[in-house]
Amino acid sequence: MTFENIFGAIPGADDFVANMPKIWPISLLQDIYAPFGAFHLVGLGLMGGAVLLLNLRLMGAGIKEEPLPQMEKTLRPWFIAGLAIVLGTGIIIGMLNSDKLYKSVPFFVKMVSLAAACIFSFGVTNAIAKNEGKTSSGVLIAGAIAFVLWLVSLGVLGGDGISAPGLFHPISAGYAILIIYGVRVRWLAVGAFALLFVGMFLMYWIIGFNTYDPTYDEISRMITLIGALVLMGLFGWEIYQGRTEASTPLAKLAAMFSVLTWVTVAAGGRWIGFAS
Repeated sequence: MTFENIFGAIPGADDFVANMPKIWPISLLQDIYAPFGAFHLVGLGLMGGAVLLLNLRLMGAGIKEEPLPQMEKTLRPWFIAGLAIVLGTGIIIGMLNSDKLYKSVPFFVKMVSLAAACIFSFGVTNAIAKNEGKTSSGVLIAGAIAFVLWLVSLGVLGGDGISAPGLFHPISAGYAILIIYGVRVRWLAVGAFALLFVGMFLMYWIIGFNTYDPTYDEISRMITLIGALVLMGLFGWEIYQGRTEASTPLAKLAAMFSVLTWVTVAAGGRWIGFAS
């Protein structure tokens, strides 16, 4: 699925997108493209740091001494500033690479997961933090919408023959959170990750990394699916065992989904170059 599949039937849409970098004043930005890319990374750093700090706090890790409402208030301007930088520079970068992105599956994944991630941050986790870790009906509705959009982005990513390995990024990020910040299932997460993904690496190391036999692709897809299911089970157990803590289990689950959705945004952006 790409934006070309959605808008390609509109008369003149393909030509408009293809000629966008030549349109004034967009054409003037070609010679100063690099600074926008660098500034984009700065925005990602600001935004990513704010997202991680707040969501880890909701999951019961990180800076536990700071009250949730105060932490959200402190991090909010940094998150908004980072997101504004990312969106502003991203629009410019996108216009200069319009035809490539228009036909890119990872770019479609990035945009859908970005919508989901923004809903998670503004409509779910920030609202939960303001309410001292408690959820509400509005938060649950927003979370459900964001979760569906995230699943759509994962489905599109996993269904693309070239970009499907990008699923490893959000899955490995989930295991990393459990291994670094988990309390009850840390060593189970280490063992599961090593068994599944180190085992997959060893399989390719033995047969050769340039192997294109469909059998090994199917094995890799199965390992990825099992790894995702095991991750969800371990997270569920970690959250269930910590149900007496300040944040509700639903708040912790939303925080985890928020982090992994933002990682999916980053994975989509990373795979744009690989899939082109």
